Amino acid sequence: MGNARLQALRNNMKKEGVDVYYLNTSDYHMSEYVPEYFKTIAYFSYFTGSLATLLVTLNDAFIFVDGRYHNQADKQCLKNGVKVIKLGLKGSLEPIDFIKKYFANAVVGIDGKRTSMAFGKQLEDNHIAIKSIDLYSDIIENRAPLSSDRIYELSEEFTGLSRKKKIELITHCLGNKCHIVSNLESIAYLLNLRSSDILYTPVFLAYLVILDKKIYLFVDDKRFDETTLNKLHEDGVILFRYDEFYSFLANVVDKNIIIDENKVNYEIFNCIKDNNTVICNRSIIEDMKSIKNDVEQANIRLAHIYDGVAMLRFLMWLDNVDKSQYNEYQIARMIDKSRLNYKAFDLSFSSIVSYNENAAIIHYSPSKENSKQLDNHGILLMDTGGQYLYGTTDITRTVALGEVEPEVKKAFTLVLKSMFNISELKFIKGLSGNQIDVLARQDLWAHGYDYRHGTGHGVGYALSVHEGPPNIRWMHTEVKTEEVELKNGMVFSDEPGVYLDNKFGIRCENLLLCKNDYENEYGQFMKFETLTLVPFDLNLIDMNYMDDKTIKALNNYHEKVYITLLPYLNDTEAKYLKYLTRKI
Repeated sequence: MGNARLQALRNNMKKEGVDVYYLNTSDYHMSEYVPEYFKTIAYFSYFTGSLATLLVTLNDAFIFVDGRYHNQADKQCLKNGVKVIKLGLKGSLEPIDFIKKYFANAVVGIDGKRTSMAFGKQLEDNHIAIKSIDLYSDIIENRAPLSSDRIYELSEEFTGLSRKKKIELITHCLGNKCHIVSNLESIAYLLNLRSSDILYTPVFLAYLVILDKKIYLFVDDKRFDETTLNKLHEDGVILFRYDEFYSFLANVVDKNIIIDENKVNYEIFNCIKDNNTVICNRSIIEDMKSIKNDVEQANIRLAHIYDGVAMLRFLMWLDNVDKSQYNEYQIARMIDKSRLNYKAFDLSFSSIVSYNENAAIIHYSPSKENSKQLDNHGILLMDTGGQYLYGTTDITRTVALGEVEPEVKKAFTLVLKSMFNISELKFIKGLSGNQIDVLARQDLWAHGYDYRHGTGHGVGYALSVHEGPPNIRWMHTEVKTEEVELKNGMVFSDEPGVYLDNKFGIRCENLLLCKNDYENEYGQFMKFETLTLVPFDLNLIDMNYMDDKTIKALNNYHEKVYITLLPYLNDTEAKYLKYLTRKI
């Protein structure tokens, strides 16, 4: 079936004179997670991860994936006629470099509305012949429709700032400049609106243009109730249909337009470049969104209390069942049920539950049809999260299901130390993620371990679980978010790991809030507040690899978990939590 689909695409390429066709996992808005309608790479390659690039030639197909997806892509793509390019390994080329090396004189086909401006300009700058054309839509059968669900408003009780105040702040900062906003999380944040167009990310498909201090929103107004619609009008938001966006841009002339070349598509750039001055900058909304205000911070703490209770109830259930009667998929659904039956209105991503060797696949996701049966030994990795009106959560716990090998305990203990190396850090204001990442890895590197992903990513407020710009990684990226200063109010993950192919995988993850600490003659010092409130499995710790600093940090953390969650628990749950958080 995979070969037949690729062949149909190649037939269209031949008709249109295209030598290489470029597809990515994005939508019209350069989103990481996308509606089902846009999952074209999954259709042609069967790869289901959230990030990849597919290049299809008249004879071959290549998928480019980062370290999170190396194993997954091998399993899903090779059997469907797609070769896997494993980014980050020696000799692997990025898609643009691959095209430059092998197809410099070819015609490269792209869908301009689903290709970033940045990538389109890279092709232009390298004098690659581009043909912007949709060659796939007429092939895909039973394509999912776009959502038309209700768009609802978050009150100041949750957001801390009114829509009107946010608009005033943004328009003041922009002055006379025009700003085109395509990023869905930024639009939802600025307007205090949410919906369900993307699974697990409560956003809606829309464009926004700030022009002459006026706000133009491109979305179907039938998706609002009358009250919300009236409030939007009162706050000066002018509505157009979603499909009127490009015709509107055609009439924008002689303006200084700010756009983020990584967050707008190539078609938008082509619409404005000839008649305006284009200024490429990260949107000020991105930076504003990343720094949670006092109300958001208080709410996020509450969201993590709710999340901690839900996870504790799941762990108590897991401890009291025969694991051999369940598979990974069933366990994932039990975690989901625990959250959704308590306070969460949705998950924040598809739950990752992986047993033993499957956990070495970093973003493994069990399916109903293909899921490993558990047993009463080995380890289980669970990377899960929830969406609450009070914030977004993301947590990973690795637990023992019975007896485990000494190497597993060693790796777990080193990963735990690595996580606390970050969360316990005090540092001078001005540092960025790439300057502290090494602290997470130093204990792992000392024993010959590493992990092929960043140590931390930003997290939104009832928005995307992956939010820029904060990023903790030593590896350099094109968008350079690892160089962004870590500021008071930013929330991000702390998630080192160890993954040994065909053996096991371990990850420990908490969310952290960056905060001002004290100030002295050397300047402002910073610290982290741990938000996540779920115990770690003490049965996996090998004391031979622990130190006094980590023991103290772990005991203090468990004490905080116990004290904070206790008022929300019944007697049985409290007793169980007391046991899980016992001092070592």
